[in-house]
Amino acid sequence: MSAARRRTGLARVSLVVASLLLLILSSTPIYAASDRSFDIPEVDIRAHVDAAGNMQVTEQDTYQFHGAYNGVIVQLDSSGSDGIVNFQAFEIKDQQEIPLKFESSSKGSQTEFKVYDKASDETKIFKFVYDVKNAVQVYEDTAELYWKFFDQSNPSDLGTVSIRIELPGSVIKDDILAFGHGPLSGSVNIVEDGTVDYQVGDLKAGQLLEARVLFPKIAVSDSTKIKNAPMLDQIKQEELNWADKADSARNTHRSSLPRPILYAIAVLATNLALIVFLYFKFDKERRPDWHGAYYRELPADITPAVVGYLMNFKVQTGDLMATLIDLVRKKRVDIQVVKSTGGLFHREKSEYRFKLIDESTDGLKQHESFLMQWFFAQLGRNNEISLSDIRGYVKKKANARIFAQQLAEWKKKAVQEATQYGYVDSSKAGSRIAALAFAAQFVVFFFLVSETNKWLGFLAIPLLLYGLKIKRRTKTGATEYAKWKAFQHFLHDYSRMESREPMAVHLWEHFFVYAIPLGVAKKMIAISAIDLRQASNGNDSVYYWATDSDFHHHYDHFADSFDKTVSAAQSNASSRGSGGGFSSGGGGGGGGGGRGAF
Repeated sequence: MSAARRRTGLARVSLVVASLLLLILSSTPIYAASDRSFDIPEVDIRAHVDAAGNMQVTEQDTYQFHGAYNGVIVQLDSSGSDGIVNFQAFEIKDQQEIPLKFESSSKGSQTEFKVYDKASDETKIFKFVYDVKNAVQVYEDTAELYWKFFDQSNPSDLGTVSIRIELPGSVIKDDILAFGHGPLSGSVNIVEDGTVDYQVGDLKAGQLLEARVLFPKIAVSDSTKIKNAPMLDQIKQEELNWADKADSARNTHRSSLPRPILYAIAVLATNLALIVFLYFKFDKERRPDWHGAYYRELPADITPAVVGYLMNFKVQTGDLMATLIDLVRKKRVDIQVVKSTGGLFHREKSEYRFKLIDESTDGLKQHESFLMQWFFAQLGRNNEISLSDIRGYVKKKANARIFAQQLAEWKKKAVQEATQYGYVDSSKAGSRIAALAFAAQFVVFFFLVSETNKWLGFLAIPLLLYGLKIKRRTKTGATEYAKWKAFQHFLHDYSRMESREPMAVHLWEHFFVYAIPLGVAKKMIAISAIDLRQASNGNDSVYYWATDSDFHHHYDHFADSFDKTVSAAQSNASSRGSGGGFSSGGGGGGGGGGRGAF
């Protein structure tokens, strides 16, 4: 196997590895984009507990709207209390509170308030006020506020959430025990004035945020929600157990990668191992039976389109151009360069015109005959056609689609011709294994794992993409590839060979059409050691066309014009219109709910 082929194989595997690493670094859940969205970057809650154990809540939420909305949603749960009353909603604008209309609906202990306030691509601040009746539970040895401000019913991600709980009377810091349940990054701070602050930097949808505050029962002496049983020690032990688990989880989190990243690494490592296996089993090029630096004659009597397929596993626009020029060499087509004056402000332009001079298809391959019929009988007039004619033809979308269909048909016939030589392995075993492995992972991750881990299924995409590209040459194909690669080196280095002999014109013409799919056409045009003694007095059309009128300086222009002409047709054919940390326990308190928009 040639060094170039080994490098190509390694490059393909390296590209897959790079893609896998990129997915590791960016391994986050993927969600479908919608026409509109909203963010809630800030939530600020002030909760005041009175002597009767009721809690008056004032909440201020910042919404960033992307798209048009009719209002916002406040979901509240009254469980653990005697009900939520006196709900009011306002928009804060220019330091003024503007009352907003709302409607409510209840199901069990849950109440949803739909607050009406149209918004479109703007930021708004809302204020919600409500009372929670008998939110505090009084025991024999303590009073307890155990309240969920958000729970699993919350449908929206929240940014910074700040909660300040003000206790009644003259409760001091030393008389308070406070605990927080939710994200391990959350914090609780008991302030000297007897208030308790909770802070969470990022609260995901469905995540718990719960406060538990213990304080002297004398502070809520007017409460009627009383249980004559001691609970202080039991609550403290319960919180201690949860705190120990939270500390262990924090230490694990600090000392290792997040669990989703570990899952991603495991999935990607498995797929990478499978890709490596598929490469060596089904994709690695076979060793050729011929080795050499140069091949000084045509390795085989095949068309330039077949050579293009052998070298690149596909037929390209350049192969179409090479086929057309080969028909010029075979005296079936003539080519002329027509120059137009540029005028005062425009440069001189070169137009390339082809003319059919022999309609016979004897000895031609199907894709060559098809090209003659397509270009000169269908596209051209009077057996002539130019690149500008084609560009004008494909400006109409209907014509462009016809052109694209004909181009696809020509490529199909060229591939059929190439397939007859048995150069490329027709086995699809590697691709099938990759597709089955991808399908299995897709089913597992999208139907059998939790919602939060479904995104791992996307990490199998590189395996599928690699599987679709698995293709290698047969033993015969590898040998022929090595010969044509050596022939390419010969043409590339011909001008530098000290022992070279002048190249006959007819040989130059024959070599030139293959230099196009091999990518060394400009090197061929630059060859100065040409034996003109055997020239046919201008009948060697390709040579005199390519070397006349400074074409050797403008080959790129011709190739680019040809490529852009075909690309324009394809593009037009496909165009379309327009005091500490939180613990992970809890959940037994009252309350709950979430925020949203409609």
